[in-house]
Amino acid sequence: METVPREKLDKEWVSLLKEAKALGLSTEEVRDYLRNHTKSAKTV
Repeated sequence: METVPREKLDKEWVSLLKEAKALGLSTEEVRDYLRNHTKSAKTV
């Protein structure tokens, strides 16, 4: 996986991912949610 320089990170995404981690969600669970949510948004 490629590392992104800090100045290019979206602060809202970082905040959301930190919150997901604090809630006990794994990286894979977040990825699965985003994949599924994106697919359903495209079909609507």
